[in-house]
Amino acid sequence: MSANKSVHDGKLHHETVDGRDVAKVAHLDGTVDYIDVRAVGGDLESMPAGYYYSPKFLGSFVAICLSSICAYLGWVLPANTLSIINADLGTSPNINWVASVWTLGCCVAFLLIGRLSDIFGRKWMVMFTTMLSLIGCILGACATSVNMLIGANLFNGLAAAGQLSFGITLGELVPNKHRGIVASVCFMSSLPFAVFGPVIARAFINYTTSGWRWSYYLGIIINVVTVLLFFFLYHPPTYDQLHIAGKTKWHAVREIDYIGIFLFVVGCVLFLVGLSWGGQTYPWVSAPTLCTLLLGAATVFIFVVWEVYFCTVQPLMPPRLFHNTGFVGIVIVASIGSMIYYSMTVLWPTIISTLYTTNSIEIGWQSSVVGGGILLGQFFGGIALCFLPGIKYQAVVASAIAMACITPLSALTVDTHTMCIVLGVIGLTCIGYIECVSLAGVTLVHASQDIGLATGVMGSIRSLGGAVATAMYASVLENKLAVNIPRYVGSAATAAGLPNTSLPALYTAIAAGNVTTATVPDITDTIRRAVNASLKTAYAESFKVVFYCTIPFSVIFIAAAFLVPNMEPYLHLNVAKKLQTRTDRRDASTAVAVDHEKAIAAHAEDSGAIPLESVAVAPATKQADEPAV
Repeated sequence: MSANKSVHDGKLHHETVDGRDVAKVAHLDGTVDYIDVRAVGGDLESMPAGYYYSPKFLGSFVAICLSSICAYLGWVLPANTLSIINADLGTSPNINWVASVWTLGCCVAFLLIGRLSDIFGRKWMVMFTTMLSLIGCILGACATSVNMLIGANLFNGLAAAGQLSFGITLGELVPNKHRGIVASVCFMSSLPFAVFGPVIARAFINYTTSGWRWSYYLGIIINVVTVLLFFFLYHPPTYDQLHIAGKTKWHAVREIDYIGIFLFVVGCVLFLVGLSWGGQTYPWVSAPTLCTLLLGAATVFIFVVWEVYFCTVQPLMPPRLFHNTGFVGIVIVASIGSMIYYSMTVLWPTIISTLYTTNSIEIGWQSSVVGGGILLGQFFGGIALCFLPGIKYQAVVASAIAMACITPLSALTVDTHTMCIVLGVIGLTCIGYIECVSLAGVTLVHASQDIGLATGVMGSIRSLGGAVATAMYASVLENKLAVNIPRYVGSAATAAGLPNTSLPALYTAIAAGNVTTATVPDITDTIRRAVNASLKTAYAESFKVVFYCTIPFSVIFIAAAFLVPNMEPYLHLNVAKKLQTRTDRRDASTAVAVDHEKAIAAHAEDSGAIPLESVAVAPATKQADEPAV
């Protein structure tokens, strides 16, 4: 079978190993594996009768959708009510870390989960991440301080990497041609919380005695149901089926790239901490900020050098992965899209509440612009991926429209409410469109045995971009407010009659959201009205700078869209993997236990780390040709 044919039809090369029918696959890290054919889906027509209507498939589908809902519960609801949560737990300058640590957790966990699930199987991944989410929701529901809530959202962020990996868990169970539709369905299942999460979060606060904690109580309930469904119904191929004539689990554990993991985690954490400190906790030119930023950047650079030149085990992020320009384009557009989505989730409620309305429920409804626009785009993006040709050109058009709508938000004022909502909906719909194309498309441009690795790398870089954007835009906003509040509010307050000696108290009260006669000496109703009007101007001027900062990323966004490949060659009807019966799992475990050592000895050459050029693979430099399987 030629390399090109293996890419276009998705079929595997079958061999016989010790009397067992297996499929031979070559990985991007240079290793070769033999997979039990019972683990492989094959042609759609060859799937068992009623497979897609069976309890195990439908139950797994429901569990995967519920799992993605839990991810949104841990992100959308808290991120939209941070100021309210902060006031309830006691004002803390660290409140923005509740959102930042979620995206940081995703960044770290995506890379690990994608890589390790390809090696050890998917079931352990979904079970482990669901339990992490359950722990995070329990901690969040019991939080007595902002720092405890930060810890809870770290667990939720780590868990979300697995919960949002339905492109892997569900994508490999359906034909390539249907992966886009499946992604759209998974996204749509989270509609109540992805779109109306801001309203639900505020309804919990306004109409329940436990308030915002119900965001986490609900997560506990859904996580319990999810873990039960996964345990009893989700049975993807096991390690023994994925590595016939391969290494033992212990050998695989020993060959994990622990140095790469350490460098990547430390580098990302240091860089993001330094970014969040800049201009807020410490000045940008201070030693703590600069040292942390530079150490983080240097550690990430060392990680790249380690992966390219010195890693002697299976690398965490194989350099060969980036030889595919289509994959690189998908990673870039996904990362910049996430920068807009994650930062907008945090910033949009602030825009609405400071410029247009102070009614909590109205803020919730208008904050649904972010989730609603993203979800609408995700729905259409999945359908387009499956049925419309020329995804490359669709991505270019969508990125251009997104830039044309997001950039003009730099002109927002207190009088541009309608413009703000309309541009937000259109721009975020285009972002969602590309998001779905990226999340489903990344599972197509590399062979099925490496979709966990490819998705994990993209998800990690994408989440890092979101974390960087959230920290960066929050820092820009805070820095500009520190200048604009004295410029506009201070002058308006003194002009209305407030003594200069009361200005420090005024600024403190504004930061706490409590401008009253008790907190600001000598303030009157006239002065308070002047303060409120000028505060809107200060926020509008500050938000303008935030949106100016999106322009360079928008230019990169459009340029990268030209690298996104057209997906038609990959949209065949072959199924990568299928759910296993109890007999399949038992027979595979028994066979491996009997002759595992014999198989390793007989096939040591093929199962070791060998150059991909020695097996049937496509040239790595060709965008449309991927490693043969």
